[in-house]
Amino acid sequence: MGHEQMGQSNHWDNPVAPSREARPSWIAAIEIARGPRYQAIVQGVRAALMSGALKVGDRLPPQRELARMLRLNLGTVTRAFDELREAGLIKGEVGRGTYLTQLSGADGPTSLWDHSHSLGYTDLSHNFPDQVPTHPAIESILSELAPVKSTGRLLAIQADAGHAEHRSVAARWLSGMGLRATPGDITITTGAQHGLLLALGALTQPGDIVLTEELTFYGLKSAAAMLGRSLLGVRMDSQGLLPDYLDLACQRSRAKVLFCCPTLHNPTTATMSVERRREIVEICRRHDVTIVEDDVYGLMLDELLPPLATMAPERTVYVTGLSKLFGPGLRIGFIAAPAQFSYFMGVALRATTLMASPLNADAACRILTSGSLPSIVGAIRDETRARQAIVSECLLSSSYVTQPGAFYFGLRMQGNWTAEAFARAAEAIGVGVTPYAMFETMPLQTAAMVRVCHNAAPSRESLRRALSSLAELKDSSLESASRCARSVDLRTRSNQR
Repeated sequence: MGHEQMGQSNHWDNPVAPSREARPSWIAAIEIARGPRYQAIVQGVRAALMSGALKVGDRLPPQRELARMLRLNLGTVTRAFDELREAGLIKGEVGRGTYLTQLSGADGPTSLWDHSHSLGYTDLSHNFPDQVPTHPAIESILSELAPVKSTGRLLAIQADAGHAEHRSVAARWLSGMGLRATPGDITITTGAQHGLLLALGALTQPGDIVLTEELTFYGLKSAAAMLGRSLLGVRMDSQGLLPDYLDLACQRSRAKVLFCCPTLHNPTTATMSVERRREIVEICRRHDVTIVEDDVYGLMLDELLPPLATMAPERTVYVTGLSKLFGPGLRIGFIAAPAQFSYFMGVALRATTLMASPLNADAACRILTSGSLPSIVGAIRDETRARQAIVSECLLSSSYVTQPGAFYFGLRMQGNWTAEAFARAAEAIGVGVTPYAMFETMPLQTAAMVRVCHNAAPSRESLRRALSSLAELKDSSLESASRCARSVDLRTRSNQR
């Protein structure tokens, strides 16, 4: 194949030929999953629960019937059911069969939900640059907000896809990145996450299989779970999606939508070369697959790469947002989509927020037209470079994976550490990190890493202290992890009283 893969060589071992008989979509995902067949069943059921294709209380097919569907021997399916039972995902009752129980765990960093940590806690589990000092141009514009003469107009008029002048500003801004977008192609959203949700709702139906990277943004996982779509992960290497595996996934799943992040992929920082982008576009054209491109990090590179939307504008829905530039509080993003999707985008928009806040959109557009954007982007790049230099001072280069311009890096585990145990232990010593399992589309055996977001630290000095703590913890024994985990449990119980 000629590509360096992200994980160990755990190939799609002897994938079963798809049956012609009607079957649930989650069965098809098992057929093309890689690894031993019993693990593929376990992974497929867990993924279906995560996506909403299966729900708590649903009954699984009898083991013999599932074996027949998948063309496997009964022993393989029995082993998978034993694993699912040990994991607490299924229960069996006489006369009722085998049914699904509740998934446990959060679908995003807990600090973004409860904010209950002490003042000494350094949260490196989220990747907004919101702790970096605000650029003076942003402070100046936002301090004025909307001028009094236009406030009434912005408050009184409903424009679902966004006010015409705001869409024009967005179209001009995107044209600077090579997109041939007109104001009519633009939908203004309440951030890029909302844009991903709209694209998922507009382009897919309940039960559909949707392709994405094998590690993907947890916000997309949450959206798929809420809407009842099944995400199918495609193998990756240091440039992102592997073309051969994408081609195989398209053939076997017959999925018609691909979500991907070609630039500074979250969490791996993988970035597609121009040639890799062309390969991905060609495969999607050959299989008539629509691309949803998440490009929130596109401006972070010193030398910009062409978005997929510039190579395949007829089949690419381009999603971006301003949170990585201005901070997460403004909540404004943009979708640029081909005209054939506008009706369905409108339905999805009206089913969610109805429209993005015109006041927020006006403030964002004033920043975009102020002439200060190059200075803002330059300041973020400078701060990111400075923080990446601190990372290289505190950690061995062989212990982490990143790319220039990324707000985060992947920290490799060593010894007996698991990513989940390390994250719990790091929390106990006052540092928040995110296990790669949070990003898995299907449980992987090779993702022994945590994501660490250096730009989230309140200052460079606090980052240095936090990284030093992580380095010391990483070199400690697993016994220390157990003690730290017990400490977290005790503190959690105390906070809940």
